[in-house]
Order: sequence, then structure tokens, then C-alpha cells
Amino acid sequence: MALASEEVTRDVPLMPGGGRMLGHALEFGRDPLALLQRVREHGDVVRIRFGPFRVYVLNSPDAIRQALVGQARKLEKGLSFGRTKRLIGNGLVMSEGESHHRQRRLMQPAFHRDQIARYMDTMRDVAVPRISGWPDGSTLAFDREMRSITLTVLTRTLLSSDIDSEAIGEIERLLRLLLSELLARGITANVPGLGWVPTRSNRRFGAANRRLNAMLTDIIDGYRTAGADHGDLISILMRARDDETGTGMTGKQLRDEATTLVIAGSETTGNTIAWACYLLAQHPPIQERLQEEADLVLAGGDASYETLPRLPYTRAVITEALRLYSPVWILPRRALVDVELGGHLLRAGSRIMFSPYALNRDARLHRDPELFDPGRWATDYTRTDMRASFFPFGQGIRNCIGEGFAWTESMLLLSAIAARWHLRLADGASVQPVVSSTLVPNELPIIVTRRG
Repeated sequence: MALASEEVTRDVPLMPGGGRMLGHALEFGRDPLALLQRVREHGDVVRIRFGPFRVYVLNSPDAIRQALVGQARKLEKGLSFGRTKRLIGNGLVMSEGESHHRQRRLMQPAFHRDQIARYMDTMRDVAVPRISGWPDGSTLAFDREMRSITLTVLTRTLLSSDIDSEAIGEIERLLRLLLSELLARGITANVPGLGWVPTRSNRRFGAANRRLNAMLTDIIDGYRTAGADHGDLISILMRARDDETGTGMTGKQLRDEATTLVIAGSETTGNTIAWACYLLAQHPPIQERLQEEADLVLAGGDASYETLPRLPYTRAVITEALRLYSPVWILPRRALVDVELGGHLLRAGSRIMFSPYALNRDARLHRDPELFDPGRWATDYTRTDMRASFFPFGQGIRNCIGEGFAWTESMLLLSAIAARWHLRLADGASVQPVVSSTLVPNELPIIVTRRG
């Protein structure tokens, strides 16, 4: 859809600083998290400049809620997402407008609570043996370990055990390579155009992406030919029919959605649990309380779908990790038409962004915002007005369709770890958040010691 050229909204304050030519682009490139936290000091809606482009940063829960819920249909995501777009195509994360609405309707049954309860068997079969088998006293690169586990969980949920194990193994290997390439490039992975420069990294990424697409296409074609229900996620998506038109997904749509689910789901959940374990390793009393809950509720076993509600502290720890290290650290939008946000009229074509990371660390919204305190979720954070500023899975029409899946997997993983292991950060580790498609640690060496 063609957009009108943006007109500056002059009643929105311009953030001080920035160079004459590039504006705030260099500062954003050096440390985007610091810039996004600093910009909120200048108002609920603030202008910054990236070269010739103006960007409106939303800093208040009300303005962000308007963008995500009340005015959502007047906005689009607004970025091409470079390599990520090449990898996941026009899946649910990238699609816009009616295409997004239709795909969401088709996919909704796959994430019904009854289906998630069935998926939990696969989650447990994959994750628990892996977690139980860590060598006692070893130092693990915990972020990579958690992403690897969640990647395997999603691959095995997507494809049934009827698929040749070597084929599933190759799909996992390809996905792991593609994900590592995205993370290695950091924020530049999603700069439009850079992915097509014929570097060795881009050639490797392109070859792996083509092979993955070919394998998924072959599997989907085989499912269609056989007409059998394998009981996996692909089978559910293939059976889905639009209530309004009676049509299902094309082969390309199925492939795009399959890749989207595995990449987005493994990266976000894996990083969430990695950050949670990083925080626990630095706070022994909180870790002990979590272990006590696991011992009492699980009694030497593992979580089932029915026992999850009896693990409130486990959920609180994950919630607090999501607050401090939200995997989705920034959300971009672009105005399709004139839109009012935060009391300002932003013209069609306006570039807009907001940062869950910055919002979650705002002292006006969260007491002691830098403090890791899972207990806050059982006290003042039960108030509706406090929860309004916390939305780790988004809100409105683009709320994460896999939220229930993510919570179930996260609680299973963390409770299994707490029941078996004591965590300690390796001496000399200097862990810092790094921005990529999600928020990842620069390093995360954790020593695991088996509990007696």
C-alpha cells in the first residue's frame, strides 16, 4: 500500500543531541538499549532522527496500548527485517492486514489449551532427558543450551516421530545454523539489502535456507499425498479451514508458518529461560525458594499440564525475567493513515517505535526497576494499572499466538532445572545484553551442580 510522505509533528519534542547528518543513528547503533532508556526522560512521545528519517518513540503505557490495540489497524510493522524475512517468509510474524488476520484464524486451533496439553508430552520427552544428562560440575553456555533444547522441542512438536529421524536431525541442524547466523550478525542481520551481499556468511545462510525450504516442502507434499493425520503441528495446520471461505493454507503458507513457529518460538523461550537462570545464579535465596517449590509440588517427578497452576513461584520467576530481559526488546510500526497516539497526531507514513525493555525499567511504573524480585508479582503487581505496563507477549491483534505454548514450555523447563541442579555463574563472567532479533546474552557460562 502506498503511503503519503510523512509530515513532521512539531508539537512532539525532539530529543537533544545527535549529529548533523546522522542524527541519533550512531548512538542507537552503539547502544540502542541505553538510547531507548534515555529518550523516555523527554516525554511520552519523543522524536529522534536516523539520518533523513524521523522516528517517534512511544514511552507511556497508554500510548503503546493505543498503538497495539485501539489504533492497531492504522499501523503496519514497517520494516523488511532483512535476513529474518528471507528465512520465515510471510508467516504470521511478518504478514500484515487481512493476510495476517486470515492466517491467525487458521492457526488458532493449533494453540488451543487442549492441544498444548498434548504437546507437553513431547516437551517433557525432549527436555527432561537433556536436562538430567548434564555432567555434574560442568560449565554450560547456558543461552546456547536453552535455545538448542527449545529448538528440538519445537521441531519434534512440528513433525511427528513418523518422519525419518535423519531428516528431522538435518532440519534441526539447518535451523540451528540459520538461527546462529541471525544472532551472530546482531542488529545488522535485519538491515534491508545487507543479506544479499555475496559474503561467505550470506552464501552459507542462503544455501541452508534453500535446503530447509526444500525439505519442508517435500514433507508437506508427502503429508498431502498420504492424507494421514500424524497428530503433529503440521497436520493440524494442514487440516485448518477458514470459517469464512472454507479454504486452507497453501504449501508455501504452511512452510512459512512452520519455519516462523520454530525459529520465533525457540529463540524467545530459550532466551527467556537462559536469562531466568542467569538471574537465579546471582540470587541464591530466590533460587532456593524456587527449588523448595519444585521439591514440594513435583516430589521427585516432573511437571504435568495439571500441576502447572501449583507452581506460582516458578511462574513469578519467569515473569520477572521477562520484565528485566524481554526477548522482544523493540517493536517498530509505521502509520498507514494519520493516527493519534499519546495526544499527538502522527501523519501517514510516520515511523514509530517503542521498547518493552525500556518501559519495564521505568521507575515511574515499576518500583526498584533494576531489582530482580519475583515476589512483586504476588503483591502490588496484581493491580490492573501496574500490569498495564507489562505485556511480554504483546497485545491486541498481534498478541503472540503461542503465548500458552511458551508459558507451558518455560515452566516445564525451569521446574525441571530447579528440581535437579544448583546454578552458579562462572567466575569472571561479564554478562551483558546484546540486541539481535531478540535480546541475547553476550556470554552466559553457568556451572551446574547436581542437588543432593
